Amino acid sequence: MPLTIPTTQPFSFAQTLAFARRFPACQTQCVIGDSSITAPLAIDGRPIAFTLRAGHNDAPLIELPPGLSEAARQTVIDRARRWIGADDNVAAFYAAAEPDARFQPIVQMLHGLHHLRFLTLAEITVYSVLMQRTPARLASASLGRFLSALGKPIDVPERTLFAMLELVELCELTAEQITEAIRSRSKAERIVEVVRGVAAIGEETLRHAPYAEARDALLSIRGLGPFSAGAILLRGLGRMDELPWMPAFEEHAREVYGRAVDHATIAKRYGKHIGYWSYYLMTGVPRLEGSDSRNRRRSVGASTVRGTAITVRFATNAR
Repeated sequence: MPLTIPTTQPFSFAQTLAFARRFPACQTQCVIGDSSITAPLAIDGRPIAFTLRAGHNDAPLIELPPGLSEAARQTVIDRARRWIGADDNVAAFYAAAEPDARFQPIVQMLHGLHHLRFLTLAEITVYSVLMQRTPARLASASLGRFLSALGKPIDVPERTLFAMLELVELCELTAEQITEAIRSRSKAERIVEVVRGVAAIGEETLRHAPYAEARDALLSIRGLGPFSAGAILLRGLGRMDELPWMPAFEEHAREVYGRAVDHATIAKRYGKHIGYWSYYLMTGVPRLEGSDSRNRRRSVGASTVRGTAITVRFATNAR
């Protein structure tokens, strides 16, 4: 029997699915239907598949496979809740965004979207290396090859999915095994080192330690720079209160704010919600560009107060 997942309002499961359909990692590793998404997960060495689907008033329901222990059921539910950002306080983010007239069309378009993370720390750890100097679609294709070769297969009605190994299992892989899967010796060697470094730090530390402490611990691992460490914390663990510098933000921000973007002003306005600002920015601008965008982008610019000139820098430890 499906169980309702409680969410912090406003929440739109339709927005979650719309994001998943555009996110390359979900496209290759999940089955996305009109009103559902099925994903694989390894629990205590066993691959399982769970499904989230739209329930009453767009609330997410979770369907679990039979035969799970109570502890395993709770683990899957907890992972699913974190995956879709069920507890994220987007209302506070919206309040911070209210005075930002140029950003309001994006907020309205994505209203109810919570942060869909990578499903596990193991997955984002591998991906953080695969994405280095690589376009997202190619990195996701490499992740798909990694999973097909080394993941745990599980059959669902539509096809076979592959659950990412748990961190303890990833630590046992050799560079030779990974090279055969992803066809890059240098990245395979880096994955081995990064996986073992992340496992040594531990998920609890990365999730709950002060941001700077968690970031510095990741940066101490050879093979992880500010971009990759930030991705693990932001896109993997949903730590939205800090924003590492990512060059792609400048291009997208200019679509909203004009030729110059003031990092200090944006950081002050959004504070601990700065990660959500970046998530909505990177999700919303391509959608504006992709659907009758010329008029909609004019509406973004038209609602703006003139004369905010900026220099944009998203520092690694922006405060």
